[in-house]
Amino acid sequence: MSIPKTNHVFISHPKIKIVGDIGGTNARFACVTDEGNYYHKVEIYACEEFKTLGEALHKYIDSLKVKLDNASFEISEVCLAIAGPVYNDIIDLPNNHWTFSRTKLQRSVGVPVMVINDFTAQTLCLDLLAEDELLWFDDMRPNGNGIRAVIGPGTGLGISIQMPNGDIVPSEGGHIAFAPRTEHQMDLLRLLWTRYKRVSVERILSGHGLENLYWANSCLANDEKEINAPDILDLAHKNDPHALAAISDFFQILACFSGDMAMTAWAADGVYLTGGILPKLWEFFDVEKFRERFQSKGRFTSFCRTVPIALNKAEQPGLLGCVSALQNERA
Repeated sequence: MSIPKTNHVFISHPKIKIVGDIGGTNARFACVTDEGNYYHKVEIYACEEFKTLGEALHKYIDSLKVKLDNASFEISEVCLAIAGPVYNDIIDLPNNHWTFSRTKLQRSVGVPVMVINDFTAQTLCLDLLAEDELLWFDDMRPNGNGIRAVIGPGTGLGISIQMPNGDIVPSEGGHIAFAPRTEHQMDLLRLLWTRYKRVSVERILSGHGLENLYWANSCLANDEKEINAPDILDLAHKNDPHALAAISDFFQILACFSGDMAMTAWAADGVYLTGGILPKLWEFFDVEKFRERFQSKGRFTSFCRTVPIALNKAEQPGLLGCVSALQNERA
């Protein structure tokens, strides 16, 4: 099943704010009118092409002069969603080489800079999504009074939890230890222990994790190979057994982990899946098997069976979440 992209239409305005979604691989930037609901003028930069986040941000600001036909405009604020902890002034992104000072970055652009966790943004975006930007797995729907959990495999594995009052509990839950559920998964773990002293869930449910799964499955078949994530997808289309096994393991482990997070947060108002990997692998996704593994929780199966599950299909949910953060700041 292919996932359609959603295009948002905007009206330019001389007073704008900049939003950015800064991940381990790419930095996405856009602008929004001062009272706007959505982003426009999107640019995506490879993080490896810039020494610092500041360089990438300033390149985007310079690009706006061209995109807006050299019209005069005023930047009033910047909101950045960062893939990593954002509690201190010095922010170190765990999945790329950038480290920056919030206050120094703010001085360099000359306007206030709001920094939020990328999965805070992924959670905030939910209330701005169009109806067709959520793909529900079955008939279960949130009632609006419970806790929501957001889970997203990408360069890393992001987790966020939203309370019924709207407060967001930041989390680095992707770094908890992987818990195998089958003998095959135990075999995978034993192999991964030869690579890592500690195997977190992110070592499996991420782009690099998919590569780990391919390698481990090839080792189990006495055919050891190292393949990068994009090539694994190509091989899966050619029915490569290790690629198909890696993708199957990926979804089985994601389903079990998502059910664990539903219990951990008591996410009665839903588990929302997001991240850059799922759309690329979606044709191999089996919704019924995912739901079955998600809710197979012994004494808590009855609860997990009632938890709504949805895939966030928005084209740039992180940018949309920054727009929401700016709106919440004004409220």
